[in-house]
Amino acid sequence: MEELVVATTRALGFVTGLSYRSWLGLLVASAVAYCYRISTLARPSGDGPCLPFGKFFRIMYGLFSTELAHYVLGKIAYTREGDEQPVEATFKTDITTRGPPELRVQMVPILGTLFGGNYAFLIWDEQDPQRRAVAVDPADPHPVLVAARKAGLSVELLVTTHWHFDHSGGNRAFKRALPQLEVAASAAEQGRTPAVTRRLLDLEEIKVGRLTVRAHAVPGHTKGSMVYEIFSRAAPSAPSVAFTGDTLFCGGCGALFECAAPVLHRSLSTLLERLSPQTLLYPGHEYSEMLLTQAVRRDPTNEAARAKLTQVRAKRKAREPSLPSTVAEERTYNVYLQASAEQLAELCGAVNEDE
Repeated sequence: MEELVVATTRALGFVTGLSYRSWLGLLVASAVAYCYRISTLARPSGDGPCLPFGKFFRIMYGLFSTELAHYVLGKIAYTREGDEQPVEATFKTDITTRGPPELRVQMVPILGTLFGGNYAFLIWDEQDPQRRAVAVDPADPHPVLVAARKAGLSVELLVTTHWHFDHSGGNRAFKRALPQLEVAASAAEQGRTPAVTRRLLDLEEIKVGRLTVRAHAVPGHTKGSMVYEIFSRAAPSAPSVAFTGDTLFCGGCGALFECAAPVLHRSLSTLLERLSPQTLLYPGHEYSEMLLTQAVRRDPTNEAARAKLTQVRAKRKAREPSLPSTVAEERTYNVYLQASAEQLAELCGAVNEDE
């Protein structure tokens, strides 16, 4: 006991004897250590090539997940309650509802040019007397809450595809507005996804009325990225719908921020094995025209890509979302789904850091 008292006394003496510059140095060192610890960008490993991000970007990327960053970005990006959503936030896209009565999907454009045109989604069963619904990635919470109220929906479950602000940034506000809401996200992103009440593992399921939500772990874009497949138990013959976040787009896939190309390749291969060819794919961004244009330039002989691009341009001209596509369609023109792990690394701009 005496030794502990002596050690404590010496430590206090050391701390109180520090100069102003020493204190400043400790604070700076602590801040740098914290930033480094929360940085999650891929580091060299035996898993394969990574994207060539420098240390500064890695640290800033880590800070992007903090509560302070979410607060600041929310002040910039959120539509205030009671205000109309800014026109630019809708990127010239009308709220659109698709799907059979047993499995309605409403696409709500949010955030606009700030993050490249995000979609939030509301999914429900028209024949459910309680009008229970699932929300996917309502990163600007107010327009999605307004859309839910206009449709007479009771949102019971919010699922987050990955922790990036433009997908998870609305979780806290959504939870405050709906205190009984269950907020689900990947167990691999604990501490990064806000307001989560349930951590999901690969192939876990949640039931909302006659809807079943199945989580597919797809590490690549982030280590904890998930695709949520939803199907109706009342209409087993109807195709399921899958919300792919930034993992898989119409004609492309998301950047490899946290994993190497072989990891994403395994994730995409597993996803294609699990999903039906008829599964309807709803990515988190309106990137279809851009990515399909690139696909046609890459391979002008791909008639499937050319036909899809024509279809997408017609929809966008009419202010409609380009979504959804199907798994079967993506197999015909999405080069990222056709590539080997090595080819995928080249497509994603990865480099071998061991060289």
